[in-house]
Amino acid sequence: MRSDVIVVGLGPAGSTAAYRLASAGLEVVALDKAVFPRYKSCGGCISTKVTDILDFDVSGVIEHEVRGATFTYKSLYPLDIISDRPVGYNVMRDRFDHLLVEKARGAGARIVEGARVCDVEIGSGGATVRTEAGGCYRGRVLVGADGASGLVGRRLFGMKPKEAAVSLTSEVPYDRKALAAETDGRLYIDFGSVPFGYGWIFPKERYLSVGMAGDTEWVGGRIKDCFDAFVSSHPLLRGFEVKERVGWTVPIYYDGAPPAVRDRALLVGDTGHLVDPFLGEGIYYAVKTAGAAADVIVEALGAEKAGGPDLRAYQEWIERVIKPEFDAADRLSDLIYRHPRLWFKILEKEPHIMLRYYDVIRGEWDCPSFYEWVYSKVRGKPFRALRRWIESRFMPA
Repeated sequence: MRSDVIVVGLGPAGSTAAYRLASAGLEVVALDKAVFPRYKSCGGCISTKVTDILDFDVSGVIEHEVRGATFTYKSLYPLDIISDRPVGYNVMRDRFDHLLVEKARGAGARIVEGARVCDVEIGSGGATVRTEAGGCYRGRVLVGADGASGLVGRRLFGMKPKEAAVSLTSEVPYDRKALAAETDGRLYIDFGSVPFGYGWIFPKERYLSVGMAGDTEWVGGRIKDCFDAFVSSHPLLRGFEVKERVGWTVPIYYDGAPPAVRDRALLVGDTGHLVDPFLGEGIYYAVKTAGAAADVIVEALGAEKAGGPDLRAYQEWIERVIKPEFDAADRLSDLIYRHPRLWFKILEKEPHIMLRYYDVIRGEWDCPSFYEWVYSKVRGKPFRALRRWIESRFMPA
């Protein structure tokens, strides 16, 4: 069958794209190898700015409001930095993603579940997608949203799945009422437990989502050892048995990544490595890039010329809006993850720095401005190693 747009992958990016495109009146076919709801390995914390850019209510799948975090260094020296306003919300991805899929279906998108894509082609007449079950779908435009190692990103765009962080997660059952005092309104974040990354504990309704992620080159094959040390030493996890572990990759933004537009195809979210390189936040950027891509597609198909729809405005938007944020986040990750103990000592002395970063997470402040502010705060402090690093790496031009 032929449609206006084929969307491959129905995580937050694909579902949002399908929803927005169908809502605009386009004929949309959206495919995913899974049948929803399905489990998805993920920390599952969405920033408050996610709800700001969705035009429907997600409160029904929010399991925990986050106003701040208890930070530790190698599971020691707990430091509470709690705001008086929400910073984010914890969700289980099976429920959250299913909600987005149903919104896309309700908007008129044709949802094809259990369809594993095995081949994609782009030609002068449009896109062709084939599935292992023998399905064949044709459309004027293709949206690649099939994840970090998805076929669309690798085959059509040359994305490198190894340019990623490696992660382990586990869902640990717990009694929320029994741990209410320790978990109400907060996350747990640990620096130093994994090279070039962090560990976390995100409370949900029935589970503690426990995990860690670190840069692949720095971690090597040690992620399991790091994870075991973290769960056996963190005070909140005493008495819990952490059994099931699921590994996954976080496709962080990297310099030199191919453009997210090629002819009649474009990439959104994780598939385009459009993930914050500091926090590893992907859901917000999945929703945001999908919305921007949908706007460009709607306009491009409405003004299509003989040479096909012009999708280049999407890449221009990425360069203008997303890349400055990611470049700044990359500098911050380099600073903090190379020097986790030094960063933790700074937070101990000046916790308001993290409170200001919460404004970045909320979308009330941009990353480049935050970096300039941090520089102005620390350049007069007696952290000599930090000052030398800042002066060489991110002193304002």
